[in-house]
Amino acid sequence: MMRPRSAFARAVVATAILFLATTGRAAAWEGLAPYAEESDVLSTSPSTDDGAIGAMFNPAQWGVLEKPELSFFWSDENVRPNHMDQWGVTAGAGLGFTLRRHDRQFPGGARNVTDYQIGFGSGSGRHFEGMALGFSGPGKGAFARQNYFAAGDIARPTRWLSFGTTGRIALQGGDHDAGVDVGIRPLSDARITIFGDYSLSRGERWDDGPLAGGIEVRPIPGLQAAIRYGDQDRFQVTVGVVLDRAGFRATPHFDKDANLGATRYAIRLNPPIKGFDLDGKRNSKRRFVEIDLKGRVAYQAYRYWDPGTISLRGLTERIEFAIDDPTVGGVVLNLSGLEANPAMLWEIREKLLALKQRGKKVIVYADNLNLGKLYLASVADRLVMDPRGSLLMPGIQISRTYMKGLLAKLGVGFDEWRFYKYKSALEAFSRDNMSAADREQLQAVADDAYAELANGVAQSGRATREDFDRVVNEEPFLYASRLLELKWVDALGRADSVKAVVKMVGGRRARLASYPTLLERRWRPDEEWGPKPTLALVYAIGECAMDDGIKARASSKAIRQLRENRDVKAVVMRADSPGGDPLASDLVAGEIRALKAARKPVFVSQGRVAGSGGYWISMDADTITTTPFTVTGSIGVIGGWAWNEGFGEKTGFSSDRVQVGKSADLLGGIRLPILGATLPERNLDAAERKQIERSFAELYDDFTQKVASARRLDVARVRELGEGRIYLGRPAVENRLVDRVATLDETIEAAKRAAGIPEKRNVQVVEYPKAPLFRLPMFLRGVLGPAARANAAAGTLPLSAPGLSYEARVLQAILDQPGRPLLLIPGSVLPSELEAVP
Repeated sequence: MMRPRSAFARAVVATAILFLATTGRAAAWEGLAPYAEESDVLSTSPSTDDGAIGAMFNPAQWGVLEKPELSFFWSDENVRPNHMDQWGVTAGAGLGFTLRRHDRQFPGGARNVTDYQIGFGSGSGRHFEGMALGFSGPGKGAFARQNYFAAGDIARPTRWLSFGTTGRIALQGGDHDAGVDVGIRPLSDARITIFGDYSLSRGERWDDGPLAGGIEVRPIPGLQAAIRYGDQDRFQVTVGVVLDRAGFRATPHFDKDANLGATRYAIRLNPPIKGFDLDGKRNSKRRFVEIDLKGRVAYQAYRYWDPGTISLRGLTERIEFAIDDPTVGGVVLNLSGLEANPAMLWEIREKLLALKQRGKKVIVYADNLNLGKLYLASVADRLVMDPRGSLLMPGIQISRTYMKGLLAKLGVGFDEWRFYKYKSALEAFSRDNMSAADREQLQAVADDAYAELANGVAQSGRATREDFDRVVNEEPFLYASRLLELKWVDALGRADSVKAVVKMVGGRRARLASYPTLLERRWRPDEEWGPKPTLALVYAIGECAMDDGIKARASSKAIRQLRENRDVKAVVMRADSPGGDPLASDLVAGEIRALKAARKPVFVSQGRVAGSGGYWISMDADTITTTPFTVTGSIGVIGGWAWNEGFGEKTGFSSDRVQVGKSADLLGGIRLPILGATLPERNLDAAERKQIERSFAELYDDFTQKVASARRLDVARVRELGEGRIYLGRPAVENRLVDRVATLDETIEAAKRAAGIPEKRNVQVVEYPKAPLFRLPMFLRGVLGPAARANAAAGTLPLSAPGLSYEARVLQAILDQPGRPLLLIPGSVLPSELEAVP
């Protein structure tokens, strides 16, 4: 099926061809102002003279404009002495308006007419289209003006080619004309543009249509020069200058003997041409960007009405802007109310360190700190703390709640199918304390996380490692005044005191600036033609499930479409998953393998958790990056069986059945209300359990062999690293389970390089899934959420049902899918639970 945009473009081109093919005997310009006479305000051609002036001749230019432009143009060729007779105004973006005044000497005196045009344009990168309605005011009869409809199209398939078509038709009388033009940039940028245009009006033959062409150069930002040759050997020269976001250009016209005729002038506000950055020179490093971190840092925020969520990439983009912009001397962060897991804190901290490496400053205000926030704040050049603030950091602990006794009291039996030493995800149901293997791996995780945090603070110069350890063990709670004595903070003050700190750090003329205001003020037009290379960022977040969590069914389809889309040059997947269903995991992993086979670069950036099924979806990437706080590995399989061991007697429930098949009774039992799960009546017998063990061994063999193949390791080595053991990021790098420690932004840059995209080339990062529009009220989420209808039909809640703990959701998964192996990590290391106390 033809897409609407494509259909529109083809219709415009077909109309233009029809116009060009038409010949008649009417006056060549009667009813429509002739293009050759009107286009003398252009410096190049309609599809290459980007902006509101070009939109007068090709309304698709309204779609090219990123920001609204206002231009005023006039001529020194006047009919009446000391009067400005030939002038016009054009303004807009997307939707545009043009007014143009003409004066002409007629027998009996001078007359004038004002022509108007209302236009609309849209498009993106590769293709733009537009339409306009033109009409004239009083006096149009003397100028033989007719109201008309215009349509235009601009195609930019590459960085070096622009092709435009446009056509007009009078609404009465049948007059029409059309034009085509082309622009070529031999250097693939705006420094040199070679252009040409051709138009034909009703009544003209093919060889009657005027031709024009020339060359434009923009040797440096802010300077523009062009020469345009027209019919009858006439030519015009344009010289223009753009300072910040205001421009001026002059276009003198010459005849074939080089005699000067009229000169056209234009003043432009917000022209789509990069200007001399006077603001950057005048305000070098004088602005400090305010960044308020009140809220929860997440991968995506709702697009509307979600003030309590901060998107990770949105935040790092703000810091990146501060790094690149010459007027920014630093950033001011307010940590009050910040919620973020350690992996995200590390990503933010790394971005701030990159800013400092560019010679810029970081100022931080904090009220209450814990170990994680101190780790982030320690990067500051100047750390200001509220006088009533405090720091609580008794260290790190990882604890688990065990439910063996609870299940026994409820009359629920539980058999943990644990065939691999460290695969401890279900021991919370079968034990009343921590197993030796789980204690070993969790202690290693706690030690590694503590060392990363402590070393980060020590490397900032705010404390030695010895002092840090002493405070943790001897002074775990400190008020701001004590922190000032220790020189862990630089000053005490309220949030508004940072204004004085900014001037102290940045100089007398330094000042605070909000990011949205500064972003608007520092906007620079994109002069590049054609679609930008696209990188896809796929979020695989939550449990590995078919229609919830990572949504493997939809995600695998989306990844397949990205593989088939030639515009997508590389794929980055952010994996933040504790695992789950092996089928869901392998469905996504299979598409990652297909990307590799298609030689399209695919990178995985691991988030806070990428273990078990989360590691399965990671392992096949060309490159796996991780963070120092990522919990990964957990190569193993786990499962369990819950059954009625007195539950019916204690609660009054009972069940009965008929069956065909020796083990069919395992699928029946007491149907639990609310949860919608079934509690089987018995445990597996020895033969049935042997079959389970055999299926687990089969899946584990497949898992380890896939890891060995993907990571180029011996299977024996993978089995040694496996057994369900979890690792933090740096040990995972040492053991070659992942490639390196890197942020999500660094991973995207690496994927860009792998795709062969030049470092300075801008790219478009497309996220999947798209950020949702708005957050549903809590009481509606279970009713109107995406998986609600399917779960309601099955009589169950989704695995990620709000209000249920991780262990409760795991138990429900076991009841919902009895006998099936799971790829899960222990709930004790999920993001909300591995935090600095409290």
